[in-house]
Amino acid sequence: AVSRRMADLMRLLDEAPQVMNSKDAEAKAAHAQKVFAALDRFSDKQISDTVDSLDQDPGDILLKYVYRGLEVASEKNASLFKWQAKLTEKFGVGSIIRVLTDRKTV
Repeated sequence: AVSRRMADLMRLLDEAPQVMNSKDAEAKAAHAQKVFAALDRFSDKQISDTVDSLDQDPGDILLKYVYRGLEVASEKNASLFKWQAKLTEKFGVGSIIRVLTDRKTV
């Protein structure tokens, strides 16, 4: 089941650059909701292993979605902060800088 969740997340992250190059806000919002739904399928215990399996580019893209999710207060924020912590632990502050300075949004 974890490999299926991981495959779904990777597919969404692979599709993200196409969404990021679009100016269609509705398409971006719809894709973000799919990413958030995929993240919800991971337990807190699976976050570390999932992040450890990511390369830098998908990790940066995932961090963009984490920050997008944190733009609105919700019950998902605690989980998103866990994702953010693990992504930063693996990819460092450089990942945060790349995400925050990239003009292409999710």
